[in-house]
Amino acid sequence: ELSDKDDHLYFWFPLLAGLSELSFDPRPEIRKRALQILFDTLRNYGHIFSLPLWERVFESVLFRIFDYVRQAVDPSGEGGDGEVAEFGQDSWLYETCTMSLELIVDLFINFYSTVNPLLKKVLMLLVSFIKRPHQSLAGIGIAAFVRLITNAGDLLSDDKWLDVASSLKEATVSTLPDFSFIFDGTSSIRSNAESVSGQGHGESPLSPMSPLSPSSEPDHDPESLRTQQFYAAVSDLKCRVAVQLLLIQAMMEIYTTYRAQIDTKNACVLVDALHAVATHAHKINTNVQLCSKIQELGSLMQMQDPPLLRLENEAYQMCLTLLQNLMLDQPQNFKEEEIESHLVNLCQEVLEFYIKASSGRLMTEPTLGSRPQGRIPLSSRRRRELSARAPLIVATLEAIRSLGETSFKKHLTKFFPLLTALIGCEHGSKDVQVALSEMLDEVLGPALMRSC
Repeated sequence: ELSDKDDHLYFWFPLLAGLSELSFDPRPEIRKRALQILFDTLRNYGHIFSLPLWERVFESVLFRIFDYVRQAVDPSGEGGDGEVAEFGQDSWLYETCTMSLELIVDLFINFYSTVNPLLKKVLMLLVSFIKRPHQSLAGIGIAAFVRLITNAGDLLSDDKWLDVASSLKEATVSTLPDFSFIFDGTSSIRSNAESVSGQGHGESPLSPMSPLSPSSEPDHDPESLRTQQFYAAVSDLKCRVAVQLLLIQAMMEIYTTYRAQIDTKNACVLVDALHAVATHAHKINTNVQLCSKIQELGSLMQMQDPPLLRLENEAYQMCLTLLQNLMLDQPQNFKEEEIESHLVNLCQEVLEFYIKASSGRLMTEPTLGSRPQGRIPLSSRRRRELSARAPLIVATLEAIRSLGETSFKKHLTKFFPLLTALIGCEHGSKDVQVALSEMLDEVLGPALMRSC
């Protein structure tokens, strides 16, 4: 006779494990029905499950579904049984992942009072999908992450919010685009790729590479193998860029929805993650040798010039937004001097980058006896870049204006050389000149007059 309720409930486990096993059945109707019954059972009877049983269900039943997915989707692209079979398997995996993640999120929200200690494990599962070198899998991981937090945000403590912010930071830092492969024998790759450029360019929904990758029959020719590796690296690169843009949107959506619940510490974790994205993208965008190589490769890369300008702008823009909101809201654990310093340094960094992009040299303070340097007209490429950077510069100038007169005067030694340098810059958009004029009229001019 069983005297312990938990022991009795463990009789559920063989049923649930069996249904999980059937979700891998080669027959589509069996797979679909097994998943439906599995989640219906958990939804209808989960209220009588204890935390230990839920923990076992998550570890050995639900997460096991995704272990199978990780094995089935081979990043190398090898082991396929033909395009039709591969497409069918990919479609099933995508459908299974999407449905299962949505249902797991719903279960977690419905039984949050019991299963909340498992939040970190669920977040780890979602982050593992976001890190995948498949844009579709990463995309459904991000969608499930947003779905979970936007529905459970009101229930999260500060410690749980720290888990959320840290998971987003981990996902962001782990998916920084890697351009190191660009310099690995690309001249031979270009000539070899051009010889096969007539091949098709379709790909299956979850394919991590183009058809010029090792997804076709093995080719042991060194040059062909190098070309295949190059295309695989390009595909991974573009996947990472797309995932980073999705992550920025996800962070913005979560932060906008729960701005009042996110304390200073957790907001700063998000700022750190975004700043890592922005500075990495800027490093790539200002690497002249790398950008020239990308343009030389042309159609093999199909990337804009600079390649990560949108990513850089969006990451910096959200950094500014978060820091400005912290100054305005002053949430729990707010330290005004520390956050103000972060905001001022960020504004200084953004303006210096813009001035360098406009003038083609590092911004330095004017010295006595120095002569004005001749101005070189902007190229069309540089003008397009400055035009794309203009909204961020306008937002940065507005952030400086929002500091108030006291803080502005305190940091005047940092801002004055930047503002005077901006006056002498050529701009891709008149919006920067308008914002700068307003800054001079409303903030800098009065501050200087009152200092006299």
